[in-house]
Amino acid sequence: MAFEADGGQAAPNFSIGAAVGAAANYVAAGGLNQAAIAKVSAETQKLVSAAKSGGFKISEEGVKPLREALANMSEELRELKIKTMALNDAPQLGGHPYGKAVAAHDHKGAAQSANSASAVIGQFEQVVKDADEALARAAGLYKGVEDQAIDATKKIQA
Repeated sequence: MAFEADGGQAAPNFSIGAAVGAAANYVAAGGLNQAAIAKVSAETQKLVSAAKSGGFKISEEGVKPLREALANMSEELRELKIKTMALNDAPQLGGHPYGKAVAAHDHKGAAQSANSASAVIGQFEQVVKDADEALARAAGLYKGVEDQAIDATKKIQA
């Protein structure tokens, strides 16, 4: 599925594939972490910016399976967040100083650090949301949502 270049210009040097490929490369190289999510997020932001400026377009029919895949990913991330909630509790490794130190260290890595599962899942959720926004804008579906918001704002102000 090709993107249409705007105004006869060369096609942008990025795609949904670039963001997805970047995520796949990071997983293959040892998993997602904050740095990996930041790079994938940067690629996704390029898509959002290009879509906002009209830099790429895609048909409603062409965008449908991509947005469905993003909706499925979003649901999987919600389920994963529920499954990893146990990581928010520090493990019980005894009341002695060593057990407490190990428990604190494990808890920090599992739930409190920037590379913790919960932090990375939350960041990846935002990437999925941004990618969906880019696709919606590229397909012209976002304009309707913006128009509805503007109309609602006008009604409130009146």
